[in-house]
Amino acid sequence: MRKQAFILVLASALSACASPAPPRDSFHRLEIAQPAQRFTAPVLPGVLEVARLESEGMLNERPLAYQEADGSLARYRYDLWTEVPAVMLQEHLTEVLRGAGIAGTITTPDLRVPPDWILRGRISRFELVPSSGKVVARIRLAVVSAKDGGLVLQETYGAEVPAATGPDAEVKALGAAVSDILARFVADLGRARR
Repeated sequence: MRKQAFILVLASALSACASPAPPRDSFHRLEIAQPAQRFTAPVLPGVLEVARLESEGMLNERPLAYQEADGSLARYRYDLWTEVPAVMLQEHLTEVLRGAGIAGTITTPDLRVPPDWILRGRISRFELVPSSGKVVARIRLAVVSAKDGGLVLQETYGAEVPAATGPDAEVKALGAAVSDILARFVADLGRARR
């Protein structure tokens, strides 16, 4: 009897310690639209190098970020970007600029091709703001001459897009925000070199 009671107590104690498995990680890709603008001749002759964008704090990490009601940033535990935002945006910038025909050749620093032009940038906002029902993206982009450091264009682009609360809605809305930013950047770069 004592042995059975001990086993029941032990089984109860062990089952109380068991907890459900944590949710599975979800990985998200940023989907962006290619700008409609396509140049017939390169705006920047030669090689344009797209550097990895700079960012700070939570924007250097893969979890999706959102802004709390008090203005502080938080992150989802199980919803992650496939790459950190700086790398994702570098890849998208490279694809968009190639598609628009901005330069004769567009590379990234890992190829070690001597550039004629360098595109640098900094991400300052890239999050959901549930209290206002939108996402906010803000990116500073600059193109400089690799030969003499001359500034071709420097601009900070921002976009706010309505979004429902939650990671899936945030990802879709951030894709729209980045698409808008990159379309404006391509147009501005085309005007800056004319």
